[in-house]
Amino acid sequence: MRVLLSRKSGIFITPAEAMRQSLRKFPAFWREILLASFLTALAANSIRAQAAPQVPVPWSTAAHSLAERIASTVTTAHTLTIASVTDASAGAPIDLQWLRQSVESEITTEGGRLVQFAMSSTGAASADAQVRISVSHNVNGYVLIAQIAIGDAKQIVVAPVAAEQEIPGPPAAAPILQRKIVWQQPNPILDFAEGSPDSSHTLWYILEPDRLSAYEFSGSSQILHVDQQFSRLYTSRDARGRLTLADPTHVTAWVAAVRCDGTWNPGFSLNCVPNVGQEWPMGTVNWAFDPSHNYFSGAVTLSAGVVTRYPPFYSAAFPPNATGGSTSHWILAGLNGQALLFTGSADASAAFFGWGSDIVSLNPACGQSWQVLVSGPGDWTEPDRIQLYQIADNQANAVGEPLQFPGPILSLWPSADFQSARVVFHNLQTGMYEASIVSIGCSN
Repeated sequence: MRVLLSRKSGIFITPAEAMRQSLRKFPAFWREILLASFLTALAANSIRAQAAPQVPVPWSTAAHSLAERIASTVTTAHTLTIASVTDASAGAPIDLQWLRQSVESEITTEGGRLVQFAMSSTGAASADAQVRISVSHNVNGYVLIAQIAIGDAKQIVVAPVAAEQEIPGPPAAAPILQRKIVWQQPNPILDFAEGSPDSSHTLWYILEPDRLSAYEFSGSSQILHVDQQFSRLYTSRDARGRLTLADPTHVTAWVAAVRCDGTWNPGFSLNCVPNVGQEWPMGTVNWAFDPSHNYFSGAVTLSAGVVTRYPPFYSAAFPPNATGGSTSHWILAGLNGQALLFTGSADASAAFFGWGSDIVSLNPACGQSWQVLVSGPGDWTEPDRIQLYQIADNQANAVGEPLQFPGPILSLWPSADFQSARVVFHNLQTGMYEASIVSIGCSN
């Protein structure tokens, strides 16, 4: 209900009160009649306003268009009547009485000679043109159809109902690569690992080509540093190595043809032996490493002891899952610059180009599917990058912006929970070897 404001007094009054004040100037008999008429009209307007259906704009537009086409077809030379309005779709979200009234109103506005539908005593229609309207449905959505009969002539006009535009939701979260530098030193680093035996102590393990260093920290203060030397049995310009932790106080180093097990009891000791079979663990399987060439031979030993073979490769990635890895889906960074996707067969399902020799999987982030971190294809004299790819339907699609590094990436390994990756690179600007943790964040 509207509210009126008295400009002089600043008092709000309703239209009914304003009417009562005006009626005081009339005799009592006429005041009662006028007041009753005003209140009846006010109530009728309120009822009509409440009963008016809420009609979507596409339906209102279609009804307007149909009425124009009916009026144009019949012309003012004939009278017309709306004989029926039906729903042939058996489920249209529209009030048929509203549709009739809307079309009739628009036809009248267009100058059409509309009469109410009636039949004469002889059975003849009271208007020249009979119009039957129906709501139908096709592959593109709803349509309004009018069948027009003028004598023996029949015509059909159609007005499609435009699909309502969906309001786009918020954009999907986009993955963003994040890097945190955790260690740097002038000597080469092959891999690194962190463990916390309790809330007040942290252990760091730094693997170099011929030694494993252990550091103990209490808070931010270093309290112990131990170096354990070992022989690699093989010498390579591009040394490879990996660390795995059984728990914070038990570490295993895989480097060249040697396996070294480090233990705190109570001090740190390291026991190194030749790695018989040259197998390095990856998920639930073991890959055979070729220390004389510094890549993996392609032989894989499954958990049941079955050995199968793939082409030689530098690194591999598989979709992470609850058991730690899949033996049916692999991406192998080959020796020829191609990355090959295997999906349960000895033959590659797809090949990806322009990748570097280091790849690793992380748990999917931001609602995405299988995701892989990939280094760039440059050499040791160039800056490098890590790009995130989404693997689906035998395709690899780059996601987000690459993470740039001021030097070549030397190693890339997943964390035990596949939530992040350990990255070692050589900073060409400072000459330092730096260890970083790379993870995926989500942002709109």
